[in-house]
Amino acid sequence: MTLRDYVTEFIGNPPGSIRVVMIHLRRATEREEAIKSLSAAVETPFEIQDAVDGQVLLAGGHPTECGIHPGLHRTAGEIGCAASHLAAYRSALADGISHLVVFEDDCVAAPGFSMGALKDYLQRAKTFASEFSMSGTQDFLLLSTCGCYNWRPLTRGVKVTSHFNGSHAYIIGRTMMQKVLDFYGFLDSAKKTAPIDGVLPLLLRMERRWVFCPENDTGLFKQNRELPSYVVGAEPVIRTG
Repeated sequence: MTLRDYVTEFIGNPPGSIRVVMIHLRRATEREEAIKSLSAAVETPFEIQDAVDGQVLLAGGHPTECGIHPGLHRTAGEIGCAASHLAAYRSALADGISHLVVFEDDCVAAPGFSMGALKDYLQRAKTFASEFSMSGTQDFLLLSTCGCYNWRPLTRGVKVTSHFNGSHAYIIGRTMMQKVLDFYGFLDSAKKTAPIDGVLPLLLRMERRWVFCPENDTGLFKQNRELPSYVVGAEPVIRTG
């Protein structure tokens, strides 16, 4: 069984309606081996979604002022990252895809990762949602975060959150994709922007919704902080924190 198989079971849609994408900046060649390793770990090939170069967007006049945190200005990397996720959504919607499994190219399998643990997480989340008649849970689900600001424990291996950090591993359906695109359209009309991992939880809180998350945020996947980051600026910078 592959990651695609387990997501298919969780969603309940045909495998062909689910797309597994890896957002990858082509010039970040140092990440290629990590991408291959993650693909092997989940036993599923990725469709590469070319990451958008934020510097190009800025040169074209893209706004930098944050629409979520007034007074802050977002980096070229953050802007390019958000644009990359939005491009993946637009492509999926145009192609009739029901759900995306999204990975960023600094995502790696956690130490001791197993497909059995992934299957268990998805099965427990689906069972809990069914038992307690939770609607909308299949439209957005986290596979990992860099940490949650608020959460509630649910059942073994599963919690819910409405405020989290990180967008390196998640499942998203058409309804949520469109909501995110619409929100960025609103920001653009106001000549503002925001990071993707700021907008996703903001939409949850606006609708007073929660999203499933692994009880251990980095128990399945994690952001490899040893890789140079392209989000903090135009050129890769080694993280120190």
